[in-house]
Amino acid sequence: MLRSAGSRQHDKTKDIARPTLSSKTEPTPRLTVRKVGIVSRDYNHKHSNGFRDFSATFSRVLRVLDEKRCDTVLFSPWSIIPRKSFDPFRSLRGLRHVKSVLYEEFIDGRKRRGLRNLVFHRRSNIWRKYELPGGGFPKLRGSWQAKKRKVHHFTREVLPGRILGNCVVIICGESNGVPYHQNVGKVGDDFGLRRSLPKGVTVVLNPVHDWMSRHEMKKKRRYLSENNRWVVSVWNKGKRRDATGSPWTVFHNGREIAVESIQNQEGVDIGIAW
Repeated sequence: MLRSAGSRQHDKTKDIARPTLSSKTEPTPRLTVRKVGIVSRDYNHKHSNGFRDFSATFSRVLRVLDEKRCDTVLFSPWSIIPRKSFDPFRSLRGLRHVKSVLYEEFIDGRKRRGLRNLVFHRRSNIWRKYELPGGGFPKLRGSWQAKKRKVHHFTREVLPGRILGNCVVIICGESNGVPYHQNVGKVGDDFGLRRSLPKGVTVVLNPVHDWMSRHEMKKKRRYLSENNRWVVSVWNKGKRRDATGSPWTVFHNGREIAVESIQNQEGVDIGIAW
């Protein structure tokens, strides 16, 4: 006997309200990213719970972006201080549209230290946790050949584990894998980073720890967005020399896309790229 649509909806809502977290070691997720919520904050600000991370606002921010029908949420790095008193999984309860959440665990202090980048992703109402492989290059220094070797290692050994369905995660200064040639004023793919991205990758998620002030960083993001890709970058506020305006850039197919901040009561910056 077929149940009524109302009964089916009731059961579905009940299931969503009580998701489960898989305890299995999960393979690389295959996400479908279409509408990205981007979140930043001033990392010097201590919230009401006494911590300088997103934990005090994590759940409410996710609900705001769920109401906006985002399928993916990207937090600026140095996101969550791991501890027993805060379990990010609890914040996933009741989400209907958000299917993946990306953030970084870190140790706070005079010098913050990133620990690992995590992806919570949902399939059939079972949430899974995936740790992005490290081994990238926060800064690309050395001779031309040394830079080339670093990027080649990154594309062979690290990047395959960062390709998550139709998106790839390029963390912070790894976007320097496409060098800027000052003599001609252009960015090139000398090291093969852009060529290494499969055609099916249409979204580049680029969490950045601090605002990168050099003018060529925008040019590199623009270059990576060519051939009909999106490049979504978000960084923290609070650096002594900080950017004006929103703490993010969004490019699509070589063109910068304006993303306005969403008014909220959480003391963070929220935008939507889609």
